[in-house]
Amino acid sequence: MTTHYVGDLRVDALVDCVSPTRPASELLREFPSGIVEANRGWLVPDYMEDDTDRLILAYQSFLIQMPGHNILVDCAVGEDGNFPARPDWHQGKSDWLNQLGLAGLAPEDIDIVFLTHLHMDHTGWLTRRHGNEWRPTFANARHLVSEAELAFWTARHGEFPYMSSSILDCVEPVLQAGLVETVAAGDEIAPGLYVVDLAGHSPGMIGLEFRPNGETLAAFNADLMHHPLQMTSPGTSTLFCADPAAAATIRRRKLEEYCRAGTLIFCGHFPGECAGYVESRSGGYALRRA
Repeated sequence: MTTHYVGDLRVDALVDCVSPTRPASELLREFPSGIVEANRGWLVPDYMEDDTDRLILAYQSFLIQMPGHNILVDCAVGEDGNFPARPDWHQGKSDWLNQLGLAGLAPEDIDIVFLTHLHMDHTGWLTRRHGNEWRPTFANARHLVSEAELAFWTARHGEFPYMSSSILDCVEPVLQAGLVETVAAGDEIAPGLYVVDLAGHSPGMIGLEFRPNGETLAAFNADLMHHPLQMTSPGTSTLFCADPAAAATIRRRKLEEYCRAGTLIFCGHFPGECAGYVESRSGGYALRRA
């Protein structure tokens, strides 16, 4: 993603990895028949492999720089993590920290880490491994998460094998360091940046909207959509959505709002140019890249 400027905000994407995942038939629930073939012309090659039909996803963070604040939205996959079910991530490395440096910052410069939710691909860089222990990466930062999200995953992460040891390795050390605070919808975490409720994909998922003068100029919408195909069919949720119906309801509502307001949206799992504007198209929506 190119650097974007919105009012007082500078926004950069810090990309951990980009890779093909599952075909739409495996990743998406009850998706409309023929949706892949109807959209193949624009899906290939940026969003789908032509030979396997596997959808391509990015795993990344957004860095917001504004007067007085350096804010990190989500922490991607991380390095050295324990992900036996994902060989491409297991004990892996990336140049994510170098990208933070290229944006002009070091970990100690981050003063807010905003966690949209606590899935393992959003918490990885919260900590780094030092010998046999995990230590917070952003020791000077307030780490913000919703109360519902924190309560759910700290209590029940063991019920979800795909989470592996991510809560213990990435979230617990930050909690023990006293760096975590809970926030709720409507809270203003920095001038013009408001928390918004996006629960559905995860029980307490939240996002950020930039509304400096009441108008929503930009939105960081977490996993509201995992893939652009969901914009063409807003009722389609993913295999990993905790409440597929609630996820679809909030997706429809927010896409309608952002389309009407001309909001610049930042889509965490869209590869390449992942910022754009929502356009109404053929009973659904599409992303017009910024």
